[in-house]
Amino acid sequence: MKQFDILALLYGIAACIALFILADRADRSKSTGWKRCWLIPLLTIIVAKDGPELSLLPLYLGSLIALTGFFTEQKKLRQRSSVIAALCMLLTVPVCLLNPRYRAIGYKADFQKAFDRMRRHYVLSAHKNIDWDALYAAYMPQIEEAERTQDAAKNYYAWAGFTAAFHDGHVSYAMRDREAEEAAVRAILGNDYGLAVMRLTDGRFAAVNTDDSLKAHGITNGTIITKWNGMVPDEASKTSPAWNMKLTCTDDETENMWELGGYPDIDNEIFYSGLLAAGLGDETASVSYLDAAGKEQTVTLPKLGEYADRLFPAMETIDQGLPLGNLTWQRMDKTTACLRVTGMSYDSKSYASDKPSAYTEMTDQLKMQIQEYMDDGVQDYVIDLRNNGGGSPHMVNAMMSLFAPEGHYPVIYDGVWDDDAKCWKTDENGKYLSGKVTSFNGEDFIQGGRVILLVNANTVSAGDYMVKAMRGLPNVTVIGFTQPNGSCQAVGGLTLDGGALSFSNCVNNDADGNIFIDSGTDRQSTDDLDVQIPFDEQAIRTLFDDGEDYAMQQALALLR
Repeated sequence: MKQFDILALLYGIAACIALFILADRADRSKSTGWKRCWLIPLLTIIVAKDGPELSLLPLYLGSLIALTGFFTEQKKLRQRSSVIAALCMLLTVPVCLLNPRYRAIGYKADFQKAFDRMRRHYVLSAHKNIDWDALYAAYMPQIEEAERTQDAAKNYYAWAGFTAAFHDGHVSYAMRDREAEEAAVRAILGNDYGLAVMRLTDGRFAAVNTDDSLKAHGITNGTIITKWNGMVPDEASKTSPAWNMKLTCTDDETENMWELGGYPDIDNEIFYSGLLAAGLGDETASVSYLDAAGKEQTVTLPKLGEYADRLFPAMETIDQGLPLGNLTWQRMDKTTACLRVTGMSYDSKSYASDKPSAYTEMTDQLKMQIQEYMDDGVQDYVIDLRNNGGGSPHMVNAMMSLFAPEGHYPVIYDGVWDDDAKCWKTDENGKYLSGKVTSFNGEDFIQGGRVILLVNANTVSAGDYMVKAMRGLPNVTVIGFTQPNGSCQAVGGLTLDGGALSFSNCVNNDADGNIFIDSGTDRQSTDDLDVQIPFDEQAIRTLFDDGEDYAMQQALALLR
């Protein structure tokens, strides 16, 4: 039984016991004021905060039986009704435990509600050529099966497939029961055989985050993996039940979160294309690799545990940013300082404003620190945007003004809302009309200093916005293993019984009237890298053997 239903039941029974005792006192006092006490059992409906439930009918009936004491002053009748009410309430326990539909979640109603809302208001339908009928035909049967069996994992997998189909970083689903969500993710990722597999920039695949037990076979971090269960790793990944799903991966120790799958940009999908292979197998998995002499060997590896416990740390190592708080500085060397930006938010008051003056306190603090650095010989800056979850573009504008050369920079154009039709206006060709422009003014506060934007596939939304706005400035270079996420339409949400859905529902255009950043049917977003850091054996050794931040090392090397 649910916690609040148990509390409601205990409250109801306790009320009945109290009323049994009060019946004697009320009889001796002969005061009609006591009758109000017999209204107390009705509060069980309020205590049961999850709302009405058919399986709680004995509890509700018991409350009504106890209520008879309000209409009579006979001691024995009041006491009898209290006993009968309590016994009736106790029937709630077997009814709830035996009823498979107890507190059943309406997964089908959830999906129908969300689907209808998205079909009306998802702003990238034409841009991405979304086939709504095909999506409904593919995923509604899965949702119906999940509701029939009340299987939270099946419901999550259906949503994970549905949201991945949009290849949009702003389309995601989170279960209300986060423990059940984590269990579902862990189950579908498969087993751990002692390693994860990553694709190298040259197209080969290599072992990462290897278990010490694999050294006996000559497999260490960087060992080239040629086949997994007889298949090339990226092809093996496509046989995983998690392929074409958008999974939320969380590390409980660090509280870092990633989304695995459903990548907006195809290049980012290719980068991670080997990861799912290493969870495939039963009690054993067959792994082929190149030994120290370059000869292919094949070994059968036993299951060690859950692949999630191998995968999450591997992703954290590859996608790591400086372990600092938001808007925190770190001196990197004599001439370079790094600003860590994990999210585009300063405080709740400024977040709600689109006025540059709302961020004066933030820019004053940044200016003070920059000035101290410049006085001490700092010339260049790294802005670490890895795993930046987005936020306010107006906060980004205030920050960019300090690092950009002098000038006025238009960045993004709002769509034009048709209040009568309740949709965004389009021209005769179906393109969204452009309205108000969002821009910023460069101050060159860093006096010509160079800026590195360090990004990864989890640099999303307002993080994407910053990359797009600054890339191309003469003093800025964008660098990373992967380009940013590639999602920059404004986002809305929908709360459902079983969870919550977010999706792109407000238009953002570029100066040419095209969709700003987000990929279309070609799955190529428009905020790219200037320099891609090769993911090779050296990167793997530095990340997994030496425990050092290879991407940051390469950013600093580029400046030098």
